[in-house]
Amino acid sequence: MLAADILPNDVAVFLQPDAQSHVITRLKRGNTIIYTGDAPAGWRRVEISGSFTAYAHTRDITKGLEVREGANILGAARKDAPVLTVAQAGDKTEVVGLAGSDWCQIRLEKKLQGFIATGANANVSPTPAITGAAPVTAPPTAPVSTIGHAVPMTGNTADMPRLFAGRLVLAKRAILNPNPPYDYQLIDASGRRFAYVDTRRLLLTDKIDVYLDRLISVTGTVRNTVDGKDLVIAAESMQRK
Repeated sequence: MLAADILPNDVAVFLQPDAQSHVITRLKRGNTIIYTGDAPAGWRRVEISGSFTAYAHTRDITKGLEVREGANILGAARKDAPVLTVAQAGDKTEVVGLAGSDWCQIRLEKKLQGFIATGANANVSPTPAITGAAPVTAPPTAPVSTIGHAVPMTGNTADMPRLFAGRLVLAKRAILNPNPPYDYQLIDASGRRFAYVDTRRLLLTDKIDVYLDRLISVTGTVRNTVDGKDLVIAAESMQRK
């Protein structure tokens, strides 16, 4: 059975009934919280809805910039990070950036379950590892330029720029890819192409050659190629790391 209550104080929502476990989000005083299911003494199991920042391996990202069904969605960009949930049909996921060479930062919209502490445990005030959306909408933040984090987006997010990182290389290969649709591509640490890079809108002070075979960050909008088989970043700015 579900029961609702008004939070008397700010609370952290833990992934497990353990004050040392991953923090899913922090909810503000005055928000309505939904209690569900059983929990150990000193804890309450809760159900939270909203938009959460999470991570998925690049191999689990589809051409539509979504997490494939059955893939793990993690709380951090590393293979031993806690699993927040497993992607299911109907989940709303969206890639908003790269977090290193093998990981994508995503936005997840889904109901998650976690635990809040009561009694003595409630005195713990950790810093949350990811930011989830509480029922009260937070005001817009300033643009974020850190690699692997999203550029703030409003309105139609498909048309808003995002920040990506990787190694810029020539796309043309004599045998494997003799006639690529674009001259350049962004690859991860394993050498796998993440996306082609369309440089036609770039206004660079240096020649494009100085970025080749270098780790870079590139800001731009993402779309599918004409045949729908690959992604392409319409680059607006580019920086060497």
